Amino acid sequence: MNLKHIDRSAIVGFAPNQPLIATGTYSGGIDISFSTSSVLEIFNLDFSNDASLVPSGSVAVHERFHRLAWGSPPADAATLPHGIVAGGLADGSICLWNPAAILSGRGQNPLLSKLQKHTGPVKGLEFNPFSPNLLASGAADGELCIWDVAAPAQPSLYPALKGNAAAGAAATAPEITYISWNRKVQHILASTQIDGATVVWDLKKQRPVLPLKDPNSQRRCSVLQWNPDIATQLVVASDDDRSPTLQMWDLRNSSAPVKEFVGHTKGVLGMSWCQQDHSLLLSCSKDNRTICWDVNTTDIVCELPSQDHWNFDVQWSPTIPGIFSTSTFDGRVSLCNVVACTSSGTAVETFNADFTVSRTIAGDVKPLKKPPTWLRRPSGVCLGFGGRLVSFANHKQQITDPMTGQVRPVETGAVTLSQVVTEPQLVAHSEAFEYAIAGRDRTALQEFCANKAASAAATGAQEDAETWTFMGVLFEDDARRQLLAKLGFSEAMLLGGNNGIGAASGEGTGGAAGAARKSSVGVAEQQLTSAMEQLSMVDGE
Repeated sequence: MNLKHIDRSAIVGFAPNQPLIATGTYSGGIDISFSTSSVLEIFNLDFSNDASLVPSGSVAVHERFHRLAWGSPPADAATLPHGIVAGGLADGSICLWNPAAILSGRGQNPLLSKLQKHTGPVKGLEFNPFSPNLLASGAADGELCIWDVAAPAQPSLYPALKGNAAAGAAATAPEITYISWNRKVQHILASTQIDGATVVWDLKKQRPVLPLKDPNSQRRCSVLQWNPDIATQLVVASDDDRSPTLQMWDLRNSSAPVKEFVGHTKGVLGMSWCQQDHSLLLSCSKDNRTICWDVNTTDIVCELPSQDHWNFDVQWSPTIPGIFSTSTFDGRVSLCNVVACTSSGTAVETFNADFTVSRTIAGDVKPLKKPPTWLRRPSGVCLGFGGRLVSFANHKQQITDPMTGQVRPVETGAVTLSQVVTEPQLVAHSEAFEYAIAGRDRTALQEFCANKAASAAATGAQEDAETWTFMGVLFEDDARRQLLAKLGFSEAMLLGGNNGIGAASGEGTGGAAGAARKSSVGVAEQQLTSAMEQLSMVDGE
């Protein structure tokens, strides 16, 4: 289940379009060496072997990290081919680095700029998914800042937004704990505050448009995630042990949450929504549990084995389906596969001879209740007899619930049956044959054989023409006589007929015609038998 691990107590940021991961020393803890240094490292995710991950590049940082964000490359990717890495530090500053310079190791200074506006730890930091040049930040001073990093060496700052404007109250704005951009609307973002409020901001109006707060709970908010499919829904979690649930809110009805995810027994510290399968949501808590939820049903899909330390951060990989990272206070960043998760196994530690600790999973691995989207077959096709082709395709569509009025995505499928024609002439011949034999009409069969004989004769295939001619004779009313005539025994039949008539003249006229036919056919059969015997003798010689 744990594919790779890094012995760091660090916050994680995945590259948006490459299998790279950045780690920054976390500000919320200290290792056994009591080191206060901080470092930003970049690792290349290689799962082709069992070797440990080693940093591909690193740079020392003057302060430790609270948040780490990796933005997409700009339109001119030549200058920043890997995008920009932004770090929210404990002293209130935001640093921008060039990851390409960190990976090159050529001595180039990777620090692009240092943004100094906040006066408290920067706990909210995220690039706009539609405009990578926009970077939102929020800190303990309660200010929400929007930075334009199109020119990363000289970034510009839009007027700061105060969080207390949403509540219309105190002069001191409450601390911002998390920030997230809307996944459908470019100018909408939301922030969580330590006073329990979640504020939705409209950058076009430069002000908050809606505060969300549970009237039945005085809990502080720690993290939020927007629904990737429904623009008006978001999930908010709290690190308060008195209210460890995840609440889904809909902006169309902000009086109370739409649903709750119940499973954690202590406060939630981290949360991440899967980009490849929008029905999967990860959360980690102070109860040492990391749970993967089904957003549609609020059921637990799977769970990581219990550990001795909290996972304070979880992140889905945007490029590798099913891969996510966990960060613990015991100094380990783990890369896991959701398909191999178990809800009954436990981690067993083994102390090695070199004083290192190896962790293995003990217990039965239970499969997922349903396959994730990236493992499902989106479409399929199968060929059947007679050129029949059946295919199916699955797709998502937005429907409105008539009872609640909520818009939700629903997976639908369609099955299509079609005819594949690769040889039109063969199909035409087959249809003509089926039409000829459909009514068992001798006339239609004679015409079919006559047409086939004419077509064969026109192409010079005399043997085929003769074959079809003889086949047509079989459908005549007097097929036996016509066949003998075709074989060249018409004179014998005529001679036998005359003899039969003379012999039968004294016997009356009652059986004269029948006797004549039998006599003529008998003579022809004798001649045909004699000819066949001669042919066989010739073949024997």
